[in-house]
Amino acid sequence: MTEVLEKRTDKPHLSTVSVPTTTDGRSRSNNKQQDTAPNSPESMEDVTYVSLSSQSNLTPTSPQSNSSSKRLSALTGTAQAPPKVVDPQVANLKAQLARQHQVLEQLEVERSQYHLDIQSLNTRLDQIHSKIKQRSEARRQLEMNYHEHLQSIRATPDDLTTITHKLQDLKKNIRELAEDLVAQADPVEATSALRTFWLNLHDRIQRLGNPLPRHRLCMLTEKFMMDVLVQNMNLNVFPGLSILAPYNDVALWLERHDDTTTFATRLRQEIALVMTTTTSNTAAHQAAVHANWTFLYGGLSKAYPFIYHFDKQHDNHQYAHKVQGLVEQAMALGFAMKGQEVDVAAAETLEQVQVFDQALMVDEDGQTDGIVDFCIYPPFVVYGSSVVTLEKGRVLCTASQKSDARIAG
Repeated sequence: MTEVLEKRTDKPHLSTVSVPTTTDGRSRSNNKQQDTAPNSPESMEDVTYVSLSSQSNLTPTSPQSNSSSKRLSALTGTAQAPPKVVDPQVANLKAQLARQHQVLEQLEVERSQYHLDIQSLNTRLDQIHSKIKQRSEARRQLEMNYHEHLQSIRATPDDLTTITHKLQDLKKNIRELAEDLVAQADPVEATSALRTFWLNLHDRIQRLGNPLPRHRLCMLTEKFMMDVLVQNMNLNVFPGLSILAPYNDVALWLERHDDTTTFATRLRQEIALVMTTTTSNTAAHQAAVHANWTFLYGGLSKAYPFIYHFDKQHDNHQYAHKVQGLVEQAMALGFAMKGQEVDVAAAETLEQVQVFDQALMVDEDGQTDGIVDFCIYPPFVVYGSSVVTLEKGRVLCTASQKSDARIAG
């Protein structure tokens, strides 16, 4: 017996019945359906049998299977869901999202590694900073020790900076005294005396005027005082040293036989140190001071006689003390220069020969070229592998043709 679904035309319900089969295995109803004409009324009233087991033998792609599925859906009352269709854009976006997630994971790994690297580098940086600090402190200590060593072998605590300041102070004091003298001077008498101070400059002074203008009187007075005082600043002059000649012989021999001049420099420093620490108040030193004072004060008294009469009438001896102060100041400055580990001295300036040099000089009238006629203050320089200007000199030049044209214009 085979189970089938029976559908009647007049009764819309399903029932399960047992149908006898024929000897060839087909049901009687099927035989009857085949014998009946398709369009006869009898066929429309008969029951239509559908074998459920036959559907399982149909392939999904056959039209018969599709029609059977539709009839089964209609019989069971359920609708078959249509197949899902994936949008290509959605699939592409999902693929991109997956790739972005993969990149993000990789970046996260790199970020973690960078974080570890940064920590390692910060540790190394702290170590380097610590080493730099230690080495800076060690270097600072070495510099302090070096400067202390230099101070110990110098005649005075001065260095090049303080020497420059003291030079400027000396020039300022000279100028103030010159201005004070010129303000009370007789121009004719002062001009007549100043012409005799330099035999080689007599004609040049004559060209400046007769009598000299007051600013020229002041200029030549400054020149006279500086020409006397600068002798104490020469490297081979030690005021008050009784063995000056033997010292110069030894120093010259050392310079000839030592290319580095180290021994000559150390000898000079030691002599200067001895002179400043042991002979500052000796008779020899006082005699040197008095000799400089006598020459300088005597020349100023010749050009400005009123200072002698003024000091004679007053117990404080104002001008005599001022001149002595300049002499002592110049001598102390000379010892400070000789005590340096480098050669510091006044540069030679040849009057009426040397060309104006802006790196070494400043002109009295603001000229920038010409021949040096008068050297009021020599330039002070540091001699070494190269010449370094410590303090510029002050000169008066003969106006060149360019200067004359500029002044005329």
